[in-house]
Amino acid sequence: MKKQYGKISGAMIGLISVVSIVVVIVVTIATPYIGAANYGVRAENEIKAQYKNMENILGQYSLKVSEAAQVPTMYKDDMKEVMTSVMTARQGGGGSKAAFQWFKEHQINISPDLYTKIQQIIEAGRNKFENTQTKFIDTKRTYENSLGYVWKGFWMNLAGYPKI
Repeated sequence: MKKQYGKISGAMIGLISVVSIVVVIVVTIATPYIGAANYGVRAENEIKAQYKNMENILGQYSLKVSEAAQVPTMYKDDMKEVMTSVMTARQGGGGSKAAFQWFKEHQINISPDLYTKIQQIIEAGRNKFENTQTKFIDTKRTYENSLGYVWKGFWMNLAGYPKI
């Protein structure tokens, strides 16, 4: 048996070459697959989160409008209560018994600022919802574009996307 020092046999060179080729092929296949799968997870989670955010904005917007709209109703009810107590105090519990009676009354106005505030809340809510919806549509468009790309779309489809 011959001992070789410092030399690599032909079989060893062949084995190293085959292993190197296999590693390059695995890396070439695994890298785009992993990248596409990670992008798919990230994009779909972002789409879901933005959709929930739109629902949240719409719900908060509805609550703010209904709360502001109740202010004139509460104001009107308070004024009605005040007027009832004033008239009862002025005329007595059984009402006025006089044939003619003159009263000087003040007109009770509901402030137009309340209506302006409601309109501002509606406008701000619509604008916020529109901005969020525009971002949602853009995210969804980007994701759908990626699914349609030849290379990236192939790997995303191979990874099982779209899932939503």
